[in-house]
Amino acid sequence: MKISLAFSGGGVRATVFHLGVLARLARQDLLGNVETVSSVSGGSLAAGLVIASAGYRWPGSAEYLHDVVPRCLSVLTTRNVQRTYVLNSLLFPWRLATGRASVLGDALERNWGIRGSLADLPVTPRWIINATCYQTGKNWRFQRDLMGDYQTKYVTDPDFRLSHALAASAAVPGLIGPLRLASRRHRWSEYRDGGWYGIKPKYNHLHLWDGGVYDNLGVESLFKPGEGLCDGTDFLIICDASRPLSSETRQSRWRPGYLKASMRLVDIATDQVRSLRTRMLMEYFKQNPGTGTYLRLGLATKKVYRRNPGAGKPALTDDEVGCQNTTRRHVLFQQCSSVVPTEPI
Repeated sequence: MKISLAFSGGGVRATVFHLGVLARLARQDLLGNVETVSSVSGGSLAAGLVIASAGYRWPGSAEYLHDVVPRCLSVLTTRNVQRTYVLNSLLFPWRLATGRASVLGDALERNWGIRGSLADLPVTPRWIINATCYQTGKNWRFQRDLMGDYQTKYVTDPDFRLSHALAASAAVPGLIGPLRLASRRHRWSEYRDGGWYGIKPKYNHLHLWDGGVYDNLGVESLFKPGEGLCDGTDFLIICDASRPLSSETRQSRWRPGYLKASMRLVDIATDQVRSLRTRMLMEYFKQNPGTGTYLRLGLATKKVYRRNPGAGKPALTDDEVGCQNTTRRHVLFQQCSSVVPTEPI
């Protein structure tokens, strides 16, 4: 069974949530079945922390539980990336020339030990780090041997720092800011007629923002509406740790009104996109039992059973844990959400 994972954004709470989902898979000895990981923002930080803690390899199930989890716990509880980011922004303002996200990338290297380049990533599973390109408005992808989007075109075998790719994926508008990429420093190519051909870059500079602006679930590379799961995927696990959109009732004491309004509008648009993608995925899972599951932070499996007592299986709605007992593969994952915090933190 080839498993694909989609790790959503959601900050540090998303990072912890995704680590818990991996722990559940490890307890079933299924980490070796993971073929693809597609991540956004906090999900990218989780995957990066796991791979760096395992020596830039994908860990086996036993190694993850006994070695990687304790290392990740130590990093998350003793090293403050946010403080390092703020201090470096104030003490070394010239670093902001390449975008505030680059300062975050430097902090990830220093505090979390995420070093090396995209080329250092393991071949298996294939890891897709998602960002959003401001110039094209498209999903920008960092991979071991490729980076770019279909409008900007691509850089093959990119010499690019892994920490900065993670920072671009987590560059939340209004809080961090974009990663500024100088196009002339890379060789650009276009794939046509069965081969790669060199081209001139379309833009002098590119600004890469949080991947959640485009797709906060990180599923576009794994699922196509009308087509289904992408090649190489037998079972898709959507791990959604995004914060529910709440009513706006409080006034910020430190943000200007226009900034607060802009961030609120981004949140509304992002939540709407997430909801639409979730509904398409849930409908596909209903029509194709045994192909995937949707795990949402904030709803424990026992609550789903409580809502439908006597039926012996959880209800299936757009915002609930999308699991059915129709096949063994669904049974394996119907309890995944219970191993991580069940309320936003």
